[in-house]
Amino acid sequence: MKKLVSILLSMSVLLSLTAGCSRKTATSSHSHRPGSAEKTPDYETVPEIPYNGSATAVYNLEPAGAAGSNATEEELREAYTRFIFGVMKRCASAAGTGDVLLSPDSILLALDMTAAGASGETLDQMLQTLMPGVGNAEGFQFAVERMNSLQNESLSIANSIWINKADADGIYSDYLDFVTRHFDAKVSILPFNNDAVDRINKWVEEKTNGMIPDLLKPTDLDATSVMALINAITFEGDWKEAYSEEDISEGIFTNSEGIEREVTYLSSTEYTYLESESATGFIKPYEGGKYGFMVILPSDETVNINEYLAGMSEKEYWDLWNRRDNTEVDVRFPEFNSDYRVELPEVLKDMGMVAPFDGGTADFSLMTSGDVFIGKVIHQTHISVNREGTTAAASTAVVMDKNCAAGAGYYVNCDRPFVYAIVDLDTGLPVFLGTCTYQ
Repeated sequence: MKKLVSILLSMSVLLSLTAGCSRKTATSSHSHRPGSAEKTPDYETVPEIPYNGSATAVYNLEPAGAAGSNATEEELREAYTRFIFGVMKRCASAAGTGDVLLSPDSILLALDMTAAGASGETLDQMLQTLMPGVGNAEGFQFAVERMNSLQNESLSIANSIWINKADADGIYSDYLDFVTRHFDAKVSILPFNNDAVDRINKWVEEKTNGMIPDLLKPTDLDATSVMALINAITFEGDWKEAYSEEDISEGIFTNSEGIEREVTYLSSTEYTYLESESATGFIKPYEGGKYGFMVILPSDETVNINEYLAGMSEKEYWDLWNRRDNTEVDVRFPEFNSDYRVELPEVLKDMGMVAPFDGGTADFSLMTSGDVFIGKVIHQTHISVNREGTTAAASTAVVMDKNCAAGAGYYVNCDRPFVYAIVDLDTGLPVFLGTCTYQ
């Protein structure tokens, strides 16, 4: 049987208007043909409404990095890792003893597509939260290049932009042109009603192979909403070394509360061993060599795994990565499934992204003629790790509201809570990062 590994990142950016807000009169004659939700028309179907102001947006910084980058590749990766562990620290601290799982790339790309329409302090706070200490043009370019680098024969990315027909004349074509060119997004115009929610969800379901069938709820999109930007990433592949029947066994997993659960274990010999003062671990590669499954097992058997992850710094992560040893290590870890959902506004504000959430100060004037701010950032993830490989999904919704007023020398036995990641082996950056607790 062919083994399947799917990393499905699904992101949604909703621009919402509250009832009773004034708006420009729609001039577009374009409509979305019934039944064509999966066949989105090209960008040229959108009215050409150029931005005519003087503010500096991301798309006025392009070509990003053309004048030369002041930051090295290592500095860019370290900046992004500070964002990754900044978000994870706050989410893991609030997770108690249950599983936590984030897709940093899902959050990065969703917020970067949003930032492309921001200006002034709003733009600075967004990009400096995502890529702290890096110039705005460099930070945005990093995300674009990261999106491109993630794609290979195993991983594909799809983006779409859905515009409310009633508000198509309020969206700046400069912004849409930038997002469609840099994120390869396809654009649709349709009336925003209950049918629109169904059509968008069907597109997401198709692009995520059925793993995210209901990204939007009926209350998330209505006639007062302006736009929804959706991203989906799918990765399919095998474990580099397949499991045989003798590699699979039943055993006991003890969670952080001391409760024993019977689970199915997978055993193998791997060739990348990890060790630090506080943990051991390993990397198990997927076929193709670009992605691997990383496990970090704390040496302290009594530690709460989420407290351990919350306390992990980006320096500790890179120390583990840089000190990886290409030597044999026998490993044993359980098959598991995990689902996680978190709302991120308070997390992001605590990290410095304040202005985008404030209706009085948010500046998304390069995106739309409407006065909008970020109302919600919702992140959802799912992962399943088994003998066939890994299937994982993440979706991020940025909701914007209008302001109207053995045998080897080492052994790692994961029979208790552990940290794991699906890691980009070219860069060391985690695409998914979480904990397995069996609570």
